[in-house]
Amino acid sequence: MVDDVDALRLSLAELAAERDSLVQAHQEELARVKAAARDTVLAGALRAEAARLGAYDPDLVAAHVDRSAITWSEEGAPQGVEKALRDAREVRHFLFRETGQRLSGEAQESAGIVPKPAPAQGQDARQLPAHDYALRKRQFLAGII
Repeated sequence: MVDDVDALRLSLAELAAERDSLVQAHQEELARVKAAARDTVLAGALRAEAARLGAYDPDLVAAHVDRSAITWSEEGAPQGVEKALRDAREVRHFLFRETGQRLSGEAQESAGIVPKPAPAQGQDARQLPAHDYALRKRQFLAGII
């Protein structure tokens, strides 16, 4: 009976060690995935802002930006991207188009200068008039919106 208890204790210790190693491996993999996700989000934000500011090559500009000034919000969004790119534009102005002259909307698009979009406005279906509600409902069910 004592041998059985010792065997069970040994088995328990082995399983606990295996569990601990699996937990550690899981935490390392989770940290790696989170870091990769943050890098992807940051690269996308830098490229989008660089394109908006008129960069000739947004990927090249994003690679040369000082990322130390960029912080993260609690929601996981990068903050300070605009300032970092403005600073990069001052240092490496040759990577950006001149924006001194005012261009029309079509000329801005052809020159690669894209205005920043307005934030999306949410709508509450309870506050829509009956006609608009019915129209939106049909559009939603048809897969249009």
